[in-house]
Amino acid sequence: MRSSAPAAPEAAVPPALPAPVAVSPAEAFRRACRYEWRHLAGLGSTWILLGVVAVLSLLTGVTLLLDLDKDRPVTPATMADVIAWTPLATQVPALCFFLLVLGTGPVSTELVRGGARTTWLAVNGRFTAYTAKCLVGFLLAASTAATSALLGALSSATVLAVKGAPQPEWGGVLVPALRFTLWMGCWTLLCLALVSLVRSRIIPVLILCMWPLIVERLAGGALGYVPGLDGVGGWMPFAAGRAMLTDVSAYPPDDRPFAQALVGSHLSSGTATLVFCLYTAAIAAAGCWAYCRRDAKTG
Repeated sequence: MRSSAPAAPEAAVPPALPAPVAVSPAEAFRRACRYEWRHLAGLGSTWILLGVVAVLSLLTGVTLLLDLDKDRPVTPATMADVIAWTPLATQVPALCFFLLVLGTGPVSTELVRGGARTTWLAVNGRFTAYTAKCLVGFLLAASTAATSALLGALSSATVLAVKGAPQPEWGGVLVPALRFTLWMGCWTLLCLALVSLVRSRIIPVLILCMWPLIVERLAGGALGYVPGLDGVGGWMPFAAGRAMLTDVSAYPPDDRPFAQALVGSHLSSGTATLVFCLYTAAIAAAGCWAYCRRDAKTG
């Protein structure tokens, strides 16, 4: 009698994988922006930094006490300079030095630590990743600047009311505050672009700290000695940026020469805004080109 051998078990069939779903460029970009925002929002340093900015903005009114004349109202130009973190004195808004962390972080963290390939795969390409970083960074910086300006204005108005000093013409502060908001958004784009160009975080920080304060001033002064190039220094990026933030024509006649010397550009605020934005767009485009050409093996 022949004994029957046990039947071999059938091989388990793995479940079928779902078919890939095509994603439109618009949807891919939306997801990339959400990815960038969640990345920034998930960092404790982001909220600590924004909290520090909020506290310093609320202390803006205290700075008015240092040079407050109860018999002389604060001019809109002076108030605009105060709530924009005194760009006339510091050459760039002091808020810039706080937002350097947010501006340089999204690109440098990935390129330096080797996480860029994961991001490119997750968000459907390098160009999508870069443009999403630019948009989220711009909106975050601009909204931070707008909120800071609002808190600074409220703080200043409260201090003036408590001291019995006349209020400035707040309607004249609105447009400079909007230019300040735009300026800070452009600042973040410059941070992102420079990190992409040099693939470092420290070097762009040094450039952005030294160029507007020292290098550009020296370069503009040197160009003034070259025949036919007198005045070219006023068209340089941060010279235009200073003229964008500070409308010298809005100052009292006695204060204009000093303000003009600090600004270092004779461009009107409208022309300066256009020039600074064009510089920002050109540098951001160069950063996009460099970011998209990064070798995935080293990025």
